[in-house]
Amino acid sequence: MPDRLSQKTLLAFSRARHPSYERSKVKAGILHIGVGGFHRAHQAIYTEDVLASGDLRWGVIGANLRSTNMRDRLAPQDFLYTTCTRHIDLNEYRVVGALQNVLTLSQQRQEIIGLIASPSIKIITLTITEKGYCLNVSGQLNEDHPDVRHDLDNPAMPVSALGIIAAGLKQRMDNRAGPITIISCDNLSENGNATARTIGGLLVRKDRGIAHWVQDHVQFPSTMVDRIVPKTTEADIALLATESGIEDRGLVVSEPFSQWIIEDRFAAERPEWESAGAQIVNNVSVHEQMKLQMLNATHSALAYLGLLAGHEFIHQAMQDPMLHRFADYLLETEVLPVIVRPKDFDILQYKQSILSRFANSQIQYRTAQVASDGSQKLIQRVYPSIQNHIELGTPCQGLMLIVSAWLRCSCNKEIAGEFADPGAAMIRGLSEHELPERLQSVIKIFGPAGSEKRFLQEVSTGYTELGQKGLTAVLQNILK
Repeated sequence: MPDRLSQKTLLAFSRARHPSYERSKVKAGILHIGVGGFHRAHQAIYTEDVLASGDLRWGVIGANLRSTNMRDRLAPQDFLYTTCTRHIDLNEYRVVGALQNVLTLSQQRQEIIGLIASPSIKIITLTITEKGYCLNVSGQLNEDHPDVRHDLDNPAMPVSALGIIAAGLKQRMDNRAGPITIISCDNLSENGNATARTIGGLLVRKDRGIAHWVQDHVQFPSTMVDRIVPKTTEADIALLATESGIEDRGLVVSEPFSQWIIEDRFAAERPEWESAGAQIVNNVSVHEQMKLQMLNATHSALAYLGLLAGHEFIHQAMQDPMLHRFADYLLETEVLPVIVRPKDFDILQYKQSILSRFANSQIQYRTAQVASDGSQKLIQRVYPSIQNHIELGTPCQGLMLIVSAWLRCSCNKEIAGEFADPGAAMIRGLSEHELPERLQSVIKIFGPAGSEKRFLQEVSTGYTELGQKGLTAVLQNILK
């Protein structure tokens, strides 16, 4: 029977790299809301490296809103957990000690509010998913959201992440606890501004005085985060136990690549994350847009074309010679010529890293998972490049094909059942002949593009040719 990971059993875990500092001397300086796999494989690793450098002011207290699952898994392990970095030819293990505790809003609300109000906490980081920001279609606080309505009526007993932060900031102001930086690490465009708007929307309704205090004492830098972190399976946990003799119920698996770009806008002291590989920049948006148009667009292409080709995983799509060629062609011929590049950024190396990452067979990323919510994702990932080509009068068959493949997958009852996309509900079940006739109403999700003749015509043609000629023939025509 393997030993459970803990401070006592750590020395027996010879397969892993251990924390190189005394955990008992670490002080909590960061509160993280939304402790899941991604945080533990991403921001916590950058912070772990800062602690390893000798700056012990930046321990992390975690907080989750409802589930006690993460606390239940990690508390018996003294909040230690293992990261398994999956290279193509080996597994690299590291035990992380940065996380000191995990609290739950439903059970420890006042303790979390007290932490936000504590002068020792200088940073709040968030991974609460896009839904956690309770945005309306205009990107403002959705006051009709049930959690927001509750928090507006019961500010001392919040149930949302936004509400708990608002309550903590009010108490921080009253305590004169000093400035603090709140950092969203979710995939929202200009996520810092979105966080400021939503929290500000709650605070203005409470007291205009606190809103003014926030302007002077709180900063909301935008960020861009990137790392593939698949869901940990029981098989992963069993493999670790077999290889090391250690059971870790908090194991998290990730790819080798990791990127964190943070806007240089801080209200108080901060960890020197750049020493661990993070980039502190003046403008995150250019990096964010590049990632959307290069990495995310290619990911979506492999998802929809991979589904049409019968591939379950992204790496299987990359093992398909035709789809691999298409991914390379898409980036080199249609995306790179119209991309805005960050200054002094090696765009060709970044392109190659994208292709290498998606080909990593040790990262099991389902095509259906990537295909989810394409009606919302494609307008950010694909359409900006298409719009640039339309304005230049240059061809972009590959980019148009991604939209056509999304339509084809969404109309195919068998394939569409594998992924969730509420925005595609209007086209599911349409016959082969019905969709082209109703395409214009469907494509309205792309905003002004929906009325552009070339866009409609090429997407419609691509949809029809995928049905009549098949995927291979369509790709051969593009790649000839």
